[in-house]
Amino acid sequence: MTKNLKEKIQILIRKYEYKKFQEVVNDSMVILKKNDNDFVWNLVGLSFQKLFNVERSIDCFENAINVNSKNFSAFNNLGLSYKYLKDYNKAEEYLIKSIEINPKYINALVNLGNIKNDTYFLQEAIDCYNRALKLDRNLPLVHLNISNVYRSINKIDLAKKHLNEATTIDHKFTIADQKLTSLEKYQENNPHIMKMIDKLEKLDLDNNQKVHLYFGLNKVYRDLKNYEKSLFYLKISNQEQRKLINYNIQTHKFLSEKIKSYFSKIKYEKFVQKGKGKGYIFVLGMPRSGTTLVEKIISTHSKVSSISESNFIPEKIYNEIKKNYEEFEKFLKLDFDFLYKNFIKCFNTHNKIILDKTLTNFWYLGFIKIFFPEAKIIHVLRNPKDNCLSIYENLFDAPEGWNSDQNELAEYYFLYKDLMKFWSQNFKNPFINIKYEDLISSPEIKIKELINFCDLDWEEDCLEYYKNDSPIKTVSFNQANKPIYKTSLNKYEVFKNDLKDLFSNLD
Repeated sequence: MTKNLKEKIQILIRKYEYKKFQEVVNDSMVILKKNDNDFVWNLVGLSFQKLFNVERSIDCFENAINVNSKNFSAFNNLGLSYKYLKDYNKAEEYLIKSIEINPKYINALVNLGNIKNDTYFLQEAIDCYNRALKLDRNLPLVHLNISNVYRSINKIDLAKKHLNEATTIDHKFTIADQKLTSLEKYQENNPHIMKMIDKLEKLDLDNNQKVHLYFGLNKVYRDLKNYEKSLFYLKISNQEQRKLINYNIQTHKFLSEKIKSYFSKIKYEKFVQKGKGKGYIFVLGMPRSGTTLVEKIISTHSKVSSISESNFIPEKIYNEIKKNYEEFEKFLKLDFDFLYKNFIKCFNTHNKIILDKTLTNFWYLGFIKIFFPEAKIIHVLRNPKDNCLSIYENLFDAPEGWNSDQNELAEYYFLYKDLMKFWSQNFKNPFINIKYEDLISSPEIKIKELINFCDLDWEEDCLEYYKNDSPIKTVSFNQANKPIYKTSLNKYEVFKNDLKDLFSNLD
């Protein structure tokens, strides 16, 4: 490598570090005309990833590998690009190749662990994370990842162990503090309470780090039944969280109107892909409505396997909605069932009936009725005030903005309610409604109703769903791993006078 090329590469690296990704692409193409360099190709690929052009990134990483077949970083990055496309089989193939070239490459080990986690090969995920930690114990994010896996399979002590290690390594890694609060039932003398308060007072934290502590302390004081302090942290946590997210409720209003407009025009019967969808169950609804409980109950059945919140359908459909009507009609003729089957091949499902609990599927229920007409669709509802309170007081792994503002949360809820009404009016018997309160009050009756609706033979184990060791990755893991209890009913009454912006909009 010439001195001149080295200098040019250093400039590219600096531009990449300053997030000038388009400049990196432009400058690199000039360099690559004279120097077919694998490092530069890799950097261009990373820049295309940042610019959300995953297809171009794949071309660049492949070029890097063609120049240097031992470039383990390019193999790792190529695997990540395929992960973004939800082609987990190819992603895994390239990540394994990266590790074969360099068994000590921590990034590839962690990325492979993430894919194994996503596809429910959880012991393999744990093995990957442990291999990474054996190389370097001081990796708080890896401790967080492995704790999430242990939490999902209800190994709470191991989950706590890794979260505590993460906070010890980096005192500012406050997401671990917040996650710890979800695993504890707090008493006054718990030393973790003061540790969190001390961090807020003594450490120079950014807003995101503070938000995790605020949410954690809200949970703590809720446990202690100190509702005044709980309310203080509840409000400030959401206020500060909302500031961190670029969101406009008009985005979802536009989505709703676009969907209703299209489905009001088309005669959907002519697009229905007859015979497709048998062997699928879709559970949908608002977050914190009881969908995880329903998922847990049904997946306890010996013939059912859950892929939880795959997000496959929303991610494949969302961009299509922005197109014109002619393209929209063309999209409806796509063999979506084929795409979906290819997607779930990599999941640990053992050829069982597939349960998909992607909550946002309610936006795309019309598409599901076209692409999977024989699928079973279960809509879970909950008292709107309890439902929205539960959303407001929980920190999600991927908050969207609307869930952190009382007015926007209420608006989003009514968009959901209006769209579900639209689907029920425009499709014949589109889904079954299951009320969370009915499930809690009459569990045996409602569980038998669910199993019967899914055309499954009755199994007594479904009544003892909480003994099922299937993983739960959502914030509802705690509730769904316990027998049914009624303390979650009418919880909103504690804050009914303090969260008027939210509750008055739900009346």
